[in-house]
This record gives sequence, C-alpha cells and structure tokens, in this order.
Amino acid sequence: MATSFADALTPLARTMPRAARSIEILRVSAQLDGDGFDASANRARAAVLKWASKRAGAVLPKDAWEQRDFDLMAGGRNSTAVRISNDEMDLWALRAEDPDKTVAGRIWSTEVVIGGEAGKRPHLSLRLIVSTNEADFRIEPHVPGTVLQMIEAPGLIRGARPLLAVPRLIQSENDAEDLCDHLEDPDRRLPVFVIVTPDDGGPPPINDVELAKATAGLARVVRIPEAFSRVLTNRFGRYRSVFNGGVRVYMAGFSAADDPYGHRLFLGDALRIAGAANACVNWLRTVAADTSIATTRLGKEVLEFSSVRTASHRIKAQDKSDRAAPDAELLETAQQLIDSLEKQIVEKTGEIDAYLDLSEASEARALAAEQENRALLFKVKQLKEALAKGGETPTLEPPMPLVWGDFLDWFDNTYPDRVLMTPAARRMVKSPEYENVELVARVVTWLATVQHEIRQAGGGSLRDMPVESGILNSPCGGDTYRAEWKGRSYDLDWHVKTGGNSRDPKRCLRIYYFWEPELQQTVIDHLPSHRHTNAT
Repeated sequence: MATSFADALTPLARTMPRAARSIEILRVSAQLDGDGFDASANRARAAVLKWASKRAGAVLPKDAWEQRDFDLMAGGRNSTAVRISNDEMDLWALRAEDPDKTVAGRIWSTEVVIGGEAGKRPHLSLRLIVSTNEADFRIEPHVPGTVLQMIEAPGLIRGARPLLAVPRLIQSENDAEDLCDHLEDPDRRLPVFVIVTPDDGGPPPINDVELAKATAGLARVVRIPEAFSRVLTNRFGRYRSVFNGGVRVYMAGFSAADDPYGHRLFLGDALRIAGAANACVNWLRTVAADTSIATTRLGKEVLEFSSVRTASHRIKAQDKSDRAAPDAELLETAQQLIDSLEKQIVEKTGEIDAYLDLSEASEARALAAEQENRALLFKVKQLKEALAKGGETPTLEPPMPLVWGDFLDWFDNTYPDRVLMTPAARRMVKSPEYENVELVARVVTWLATVQHEIRQAGGGSLRDMPVESGILNSPCGGDTYRAEWKGRSYDLDWHVKTGGNSRDPKRCLRIYYFWEPELQQTVIDHLPSHRHTNAT
C-alpha cells in the first residue's frame, strides 16, 4: 500500500514524459592576455564567433561579425549577442545553442561575456548549460572548444599565471619549488592535479593530455617526474605529497598543515588496475567542473548572458527616453526590456529548481553520513566497554530483522564499517514490496563477511558465486549504471540476485552495489528489487 500521495503517483510518473530542466555544467573565469586591451578583446570575440558559426543553424549575419547586437533564430541552434559600449565599459555577450549530436532532446547552451571597465584588462566569463529531460543525466565534462582557442590566442590568465590546455612539465627542482609555492598560495582558486611519471621515462599513469584539454580554465594539470616529487615530500610530508606513479588533487586553500584527506590521492598501484586510470580522469574532470561552479560567484567573477542582455535593453530604453525618441520607438524598446526580464525570470526559475535538487542531494548525503557516524560511534563504545571490563571483543550481532521497519536499525548497528547504503537505497527500504526481509539481511551479512574478506585478500573470483541456494553474486554487465556517493561518481557493476527471469517485485531480489577500494567498503545503491530503467 502506498504510504503517501507522492508514492501513489510514482508508478504513473514513470510513464509520463519528463519536463526539460536546465543544468549548469561549468564556469570559466579569466582575464585576457596581451598588452593591447582592445586588440585582445577583439581577438577573443572573433575566436568565439568563429567557433559559434560552426554550430549555428544558419550563416551568422553581418552584425555578428561586426561584433554588434544580433539574433539568429534557427530552431534549437539559436545564437544571440548584445553589446554595451560607452565611456565607462565595453561588454559583449553571446549565447549559442547547440543540440547534442547523439542524445535527442539534449541542448547545450554556451554563454560567453568578454570585456569590462574601459581602460582595464578585459575579462572573460563563460558558462556551459544543458537543457535535458533525461532522468539519469551523466556526462564527462569538457570545456567548450572556444576556451581552447582563446588560450591559444590571445591567451588567458588566472591569478597572474597563464592558463594552459596541456600539462605543465616540471623539469627542475626550481620548477618543483615553484609548484610548491603555487600550491600553498592563499590566493589560488583553481584546483591543481599533480601527476607523477616514472623515472625511466615511461608514460604518465593517466592520460593527462586529455585531462588538461578537458579542464582548461577549470584546473591546472602538472606532470612531475618521480625524481622531483621528493621536493613535495620534503615541503609537505609524505601524507600530503604524491609519488610512485600516483595522482593527487590539491584543492584551493591547501597548506603544509592541512588535512591530507581533503586532497584526494590516487595511488600508483591502484591506477594500474584495469579501467582505474580512465575512472580517475573522469572523476577529475567532474571535480574541476563542479568546483568551478561552487567557487565562482554569478554577477562577480562570472556574468550571466540574461543579465547583460537586460542591462543592454535598460540602457537603450534610458538613452531613448533622454533624447525624447518617438513614442512608437520608446514602446518598442520598453517591450524588448519586458521580454528580456521575462526570459531572465524563466531562466532563473529553472536554475533555482536545479540548485534545489543539488541542495536536497547534499542534505541526503549529510544525513546518511551522520547516521554512519552514529553507528560507528556505537561500535566504538561497545569495544571500549568490552576492553574496560577486560572481556573479549563483542561478537554477538543483533537478531535478523523480520519486518522492514526493523531493517535500517539492524543494518546500521551490525556492519557500519563494512557495508553502507546510499541515501537512495535508504529510501527504498522504508516500505518496499519485496517480502523476504530476512533474506536481504542474510545477503548483507554475506557482503560484510565472505565478499569483504575476498576483496581485502585481493584474490578469488566473485563472478557467479553462490550466496545461498538460488542466490548468486554476479557482475551487472549491461545493467551497470553510475551513481553518486559522497560527491563522487561510481559504476554500480555488481549485484546479488535470484535466479530466473521473474520481475515480480515481491519475489525478485536484486541488490546493486560497488566496492570502494580506498575505504575498503561495500556501498549498496539499489535494493531489494529490480531497477526501473528506460527499458522497463
């Protein structure tokens, strides 16, 4: 029985088309290089127009190439630009739409603003936004090609250092010391990805060329030979360094006294496992994109196209009012301003909805982490009490739950250091249709004992391993999917399942999970029945 009105509508909602939503993917904030400010701005605008012309649905008008206002409506490939130019400022803003080449209904929008106060170094701000109705939207972020063009000419600067689209090569101890200075710079805003290469001249552990290109303007990618990595170890200590073919993320605010676990380290041995290097690159790309949104402020470092367009219409309306233009002309300008404000409201509403979704996901992660922390503290208390009494470590586990109302309490108090659940999985066990609660608990016990010990030992195959009669542990194969857990993306590539082809939610058992190698934990994302996908 449905427990709420929302639950009652869930099966119907799965059959209804989803409304399109706008998702901001990344932001770039930089200054243009070059001593001639006007020349640099003109070059940058020309580069953006050349890039946009290849994606536009028609030939860009003459006004576009003369860097003036224009509108090109081409059904999903619309391009629009406005320019504010007076004694105080020169600002040019463009918004270009581009349908995805492989996914129907997915439309990319790139917003570029170039310019600033008169007589000062021009500023670049860029936003990449996607409109989609996909229920499970996942991508590997990559900056638009126009960023790479502007890095090439006229050049981009962030924090007095040039931005690169290739890895920076550390070739001496002085270079390594300069890197250390940069990592500790309190004014640094971009994350730095440091990749250690072997002394024998072998390739880097990950494709850092691809990474540098994808994250140009979002992060700095540095390639350092093993011989010079000792400079980082001497400066920061082993726990904050990177070595032996590893990769480390140094987030903004790093110092030699910082918590090392806030700056993720990928060990060289782990990167040599099949698929680990690609997963590392994808994770770094996502971190760079997410960080660019979290650390740049709209209206400050990055300007929205809609706000520049509205400001342009407001200035034009004021100018025509000051020179007493004809009523018809004033009315037309006023209508343009109203239309611009209405579009801005619609765009803002969509952004607010997206931010609310992110906020809800963050709150769910925080609640799950709090529950995990309480469960671990309970285990620690048990151990301390046993040690104080001089007894042995308690081994008696709570009795198996027989009803779903007892399952979460049992789960949290039994193996909190070995098996965890994502917030989504926790919601699924509140009142599912699947009937055999005790069987699910026995599977969790298997994951926390047999499976856990095999993983830790690093040997033995888990493929099609029997959990008990009629229950197998198998790779997901074509059912593999990606999910977020504690801010990272993982492949859900294993599941425990009942045999046969039944999809009856009362009897069909499916527990989808992944192994977290760093923490040596199993994380369950979906249970206790088969996942609903686009095919089902």
